[in-house]
Amino acid sequence: MKGIDLSRKQELDKILVAVVKSLDITRTQFENLSQSYNAVGKYLESDPIFEPYHPIVTPQGSLRLGTIIQPVNDGDDLDVDLVYRLLGKSTNWTQSDIKRLVGKRLKEHGIYREMLDKEGRRCWTLLYRQESNNAKEHYHMDILPCVADKEHNNTLRSVLTANYSPENVKRVAICITDNKSADYFTSTDTNTWLKSNPDGYAIWFASRCKNTTEIRENILNAIMPIGQYVEDKTILQRIVQLLKRHRDIMFGDDDEKPISIIITTLAGRAYNGETCLFDGLCNIIDNMELYIHLEGGTYVVNNPVNPKENFADKWAECPKKKEKFFAWLSNLKMLKDNLIHLKGLQLRETLSVAFGKRPVQNVFDELTTRHKEDASTGKLRVASTGMLGVVGTTLNASNTFFGEE
Repeated sequence: MKGIDLSRKQELDKILVAVVKSLDITRTQFENLSQSYNAVGKYLESDPIFEPYHPIVTPQGSLRLGTIIQPVNDGDDLDVDLVYRLLGKSTNWTQSDIKRLVGKRLKEHGIYREMLDKEGRRCWTLLYRQESNNAKEHYHMDILPCVADKEHNNTLRSVLTANYSPENVKRVAICITDNKSADYFTSTDTNTWLKSNPDGYAIWFASRCKNTTEIRENILNAIMPIGQYVEDKTILQRIVQLLKRHRDIMFGDDDEKPISIIITTLAGRAYNGETCLFDGLCNIIDNMELYIHLEGGTYVVNNPVNPKENFADKWAECPKKKEKFFAWLSNLKMLKDNLIHLKGLQLRETLSVAFGKRPVQNVFDELTTRHKEDASTGKLRVASTGMLGVVGTTLNASNTFFGEE
């Protein structure tokens, strides 16, 4: 990248890697989610009404993609998205029937009945551990009822083991319940129902990660209940986490802030296989706007696995959503320039404003400790994981990159 020397870029990269790793949910949080997810999955899957249709609960969204992050505020919930998928249905069931029956099943369980939030447009929501004093145990699960083809599981495995292609992933689309649909109460023909493709989107995202073997294995495992806690992530996953964190810091609880699916899609399209987090972040900031199109005066961010779906469709009816997206993007561009040119306390403050004071402070405290430990030798050497620079590089003891001017 022009305008920045190699050693500084490497130091910035290590700082960003350390910051974004601190945004991961903890192993304890993951285990709590897994326990709850598996329990509700087993309960819903054992429903005798749905049993003939081989129901299964699987993750979607950030949990599926490996881009879930901690909430900014301790009191905020983690948001977990699940799909409750039937392989076929009774010929006389409408969307309304399926949604109602899923809600009825949840209400029949004493604990879930108490957790159940009011019915959403497409989902039922369970509010977990609201009584806990530990804020990190607060989360909610959105459960989306849907219907898939009877051969969906076999088709999905076939698609996962093949090379990615847009035509292939179309085969794993599902039909979802949506109480805003005109035929919600009347149509028994799933061909008229709203389509979604969380499996196809996850496969597309994996293909954009440029690390398909490892990521595909994680996605394949996600067909079944949540697998193991994964610490190692690809560059694209880490960049999406940083972008979402920056969004959350900038907008807080603002309902008009940029939505995660747009951020993830634009980042995935702009990513060019960079192996350095800093390079990838800068490239995506510079180029993500290229994948927003104007069609007849309407802004369009196409769903990569369903070009007919526009993720930015709400921008037309709520122009503030569009304005806030471009304000966020403008802020990101300023951040990139500041990362390149600022150092010392200014750099630390810039990172704190962008990603939150606590994670940045923790990273710099650790860097400062290591710096002081090595300063007595006159050298600042870096372990193979790389936190402070290049292995074997000698840095002057008066180096100001990490703190003092």
